[in-house]
Amino acid sequence: MIAVICVSGLAGCAGEAEDYPHLLPTAQMLAEPALPAHAGTGGAEAEAQLSARAAALRSRAAGLRGPVIEADSPARRQIMRPE
Repeated sequence: MIAVICVSGLAGCAGEAEDYPHLLPTAQMLAEPALPAHAGTGGAEAEAQLSARAAALRSRAAGLRGPVIEADSPARRQIMRPE
C-alpha cells in the first residue's frame, strides 16, 4: 500500500522537466473566432430556412384558430346518442 502511494506521488512530479503549456493572451482568448471563407454563405441559407419555417408555423397556427367544437357536432351527437 505504501509503495503504491509513493509511486503515484513520484509519477505526479515527473512532469517538471517538460515545457510549460503555451499560454494565450487574454485579448486572443476573448476575441471572436475567425470564420473560414466558406462559412459566409451559411448565414443566408439559415435565414431562408428560418423564414420558411416561420411561414409554415404561421400557416399551421392559422388553421388552429377555428372553433374547437364544430357547429354541427352537437346535432351529430344527438343522432348517435338519442335519449
